Amino acid sequence: MAEFKVVIATCYGAANTGQLAGAVATELVKENEDYRLVCLPAVAIDKDTGLNKIAGAGLFVIIEGCPVTCCSKIVEEHSGRKPDIRVEMVEDYGVKKAPVLDYDEEEKKRIKADVRRRIEEALAAGGQD
Repeated sequence: MAEFKVVIATCYGAANTGQLAGAVATELVKENEDYRLVCLPAVAIDKDTGLNKIAGAGLFVIIEGCPVTCCSKIVEEHSGRKPDIRVEMVEDYGVKKAPVLDYDEEEKKRIKADVRRRIEEALAAGGQD
């Protein structure tokens, strides 16, 4: 049995898309007691706290800000694990990347609902509680 039901790694980049990805991930974790965030910098420096959380994830989710996919590259290079679910703000949701830190609240709600749906479907398909 997995140590953590759902673990999320996310971008918190210096553009609207990274801030949006981070906000979606943060809210999902705050709203679901079985969800955990992993510290991406801890993974990047091979810290056990980050790597063990990824290894112990029943369902591992990456929420990317943009097509550069920094989060996926860091996680795969340092942990070797590919996500069970991976979403990206530009390609999957049509968010236009801009060098600002603001994002649209309605987009956040829409994207968060979709990511939650994807997680719930994956958990149901995997037979996890």
